[in-house]
Amino acid sequence: MPFLKGDTQKNWREYAISEYDFSATPMCANLGLEPKDARLFMVADKRYKFMYAEGGFRPMLFDRESDPDEHFDLGQSEAHSEVIAEMYSLLAAWGRRMSQRTTISDVEIIAKRGGPENVGMFIGAYDESEYAEKFTKRITGKSRQRPKSGK
Repeated sequence: MPFLKGDTQKNWREYAISEYDFSATPMCANLGLEPKDARLFMVADKRYKFMYAEGGFRPMLFDRESDPDEHFDLGQSEAHSEVIAEMYSLLAAWGRRMSQRTTISDVEIIAKRGGPENVGMFIGAYDESEYAEKFTKRITGKSRQRPKSGK
């Protein structure tokens, strides 16, 4: 919101990340990729734009200062190996960020913790008889009949 109002931020981001999943596009099939390999990541800072693609493709790097139209790929340039390493580092930091719990505070998470008997997942159980009924009564018992098709 501050940017929309014309204000500047003191501690604003030093780089931007973009992720593109093209697994449902014809390009995925044209390249002979599995859906899991049809992902492209971009990292851009004030000067460089770096792109990394799954699926065995080499990275691409553009110097937006000297090549604003991005005509010259520096992704294999030995002279830019430190820049490429830094871009990989930024991408790795982004991949490890806390992103799945953005709407739940740490205080709420701690309050929801229970003992091991309240976890809600049973791994390695043969059947429900191995656990107290209080843990299984919602998932066992008479199931509802599915309506017959056309009725």
